[in-house]
Amino acid sequence: MMISDLPADLLDEILSRVPATSLIRLRSTCKQWYNLFKDQMFAEKHLRNVPKQLRVLTLKENRLFLPSVDLNFVPPSIEFSDELSLNNSNNSEEVHIDSAFHCDGLLLCTTRDELVVWNPCLGETMWIKHSEGSKRVKERKPMYALGYENNQSCRSYKILMFWDCDELYDGQVDGFKVYDFNSNAWRVVNYPNCFIMNSHGVNLKGNGYWNAYDDNYVDYILSFHFTGERFIRLCLPPPSQGCMYTSLSVVREELSVLRCVKGSSKIEMWVTTNKMDTSASELSWSKSFTMNFGFPVLVYTGLLIDEDKKVVLCNTIVGDHLRGACTIGEEDKYYSEIAFEGMSLSQPPHIFNYVPSLVRIQEGTELDVFGKSPRRRGDDPPTRRGDTAMCDHDFQFSQEIDDMMS
Repeated sequence: MMISDLPADLLDEILSRVPATSLIRLRSTCKQWYNLFKDQMFAEKHLRNVPKQLRVLTLKENRLFLPSVDLNFVPPSIEFSDELSLNNSNNSEEVHIDSAFHCDGLLLCTTRDELVVWNPCLGETMWIKHSEGSKRVKERKPMYALGYENNQSCRSYKILMFWDCDELYDGQVDGFKVYDFNSNAWRVVNYPNCFIMNSHGVNLKGNGYWNAYDDNYVDYILSFHFTGERFIRLCLPPPSQGCMYTSLSVVREELSVLRCVKGSSKIEMWVTTNKMDTSASELSWSKSFTMNFGFPVLVYTGLLIDEDKKVVLCNTIVGDHLRGACTIGEEDKYYSEIAFEGMSLSQPPHIFNYVPSLVRIQEGTELDVFGKSPRRRGDDPPTRRGDTAMCDHDFQFSQEIDDMMS
């Protein structure tokens, strides 16, 4: 029996458990599979069923890198030589990326004048103009997060925009808007009392999360639920005198946070223990392990790259100096460091999780905020079996991911 002879529902079930970087090699095999992989319901089923291919991306000097870490060496090796390129939709020139936010295999990237939602695995982009762009206006810079509303039939993706202010405005965050891909329009949303975001945000199960503190300097987790478009204040791990919470990240389907003791060389990894869903109004935390740098240090961004060996990849700040990227674990043998030469604290590297997926931005030709259809790339189907252009892209990216991140 050939695989094409299997019942359609059984074939869907089998393919939904195959990693995305392998499936895209098959995308141009036949029109049936091409249409299946474009189907949003299948993409969401694939997200639920497939074992997570957790990858790490680093935004450094306006470019995205796939860092390569080998823990089999003592000390481990770290390389940032492999790059994912985002090209302009008009002239194919490489675009400088100011910031990136991950959700379901989609990257929301800010460039000089536009936002772009990019699926690197599929090679698809959607460019969205916005009047604020990513430029500073009166010392205020817009920041963005990507999430989704949980509908009964499918996920409806949205963008949250907020203002990140500088010291002239006491670092407070205000002015929130939401962009809905179904209506292609921005609207203002209510927000809580003044607070200060203290970390890069992450997305977990469609919701956004940030480290934050209020005007009384009380630390907490700020969550934005894209379904109800509301903010929720959640607790951090039990407080300890002189602690500072940094580097929020996602481990499996839990949140993790690094807790630094001011003036100490020790950093703790804490992970949530309760179910993370839209009904979660409180967080329970458990300390996973403790790392010792041997000198006072502040971690800017970082995440767990090996649960069994308890190893974190992070970038560090010592005093007023950006030191570099390092691996560190519960055992001393996993410490390794690579310097970031010539980089400024004003734009330090951002290390974050990425999971390749088949998710596509919603179909449709609705008008964007400027009355023009959002520009999309990667929509053309294969005109014949074995279309070479698409095959070349699919194989190149999947081979790149498999080779560099194995």
